[in-house]
Amino acid sequence: MIDTIEFGKKINHRPIIVSFLVSFLAAGLGLIVNIKTSILSFLVVLFLLLCVYFPIYLPKLFGHWQLENHGISYYKMTTYRDKLKLIIFPNRADFQFISYSQIKNFVVHEEDKQYSSKDILTIKPAKQSIFPWVRKPFFLELKMNQTSANLDISFDQLHDPKHTMYRLSNVLQTLDKKTN
Repeated sequence: MIDTIEFGKKINHRPIIVSFLVSFLAAGLGLIVNIKTSILSFLVVLFLLLCVYFPIYLPKLFGHWQLENHGISYYKMTTYRDKLKLIIFPNRADFQFISYSQIKNFVVHEEDKQYSSKDILTIKPAKQSIFPWVRKPFFLELKMNQTSANLDISFDQLHDPKHTMYRLSNVLQTLDKKTN
């Protein structure tokens, strides 16, 4: 029986809280000019954070996924609407589930290189940045019949680099056993 192996960070209320705090800060700075500028700057910054920044970087900030007994589940972030729903209603997160029988192939991508489960010991992941727009690609790609899913590992490489490769090798061993 497989224990659950988790990667990434679970979604929480942080995007909304950060958006409001930064918007209030912008509104406070706008008060230097006048109240209309303050309100406008509040609304513009709130819109930019909630509707542009967080939807773009949500997979790198909150790309939680987990390996379970019967497959892999991860946050549904395929469309812009899915991402907005996750940001606004984090407690009602929708998960996608991939059964092991659906997986045809899997590859680990690290920057511009690809690794299979046999090459896992040769991966030397680059140090990751705290800024999501600077992070280097590091993810597990699952290939199914007509689709694929990219499961981010860069968050774990940033926050727990010593144990990430060990957990990833366990995931790849499990996928090898379950898919072949």
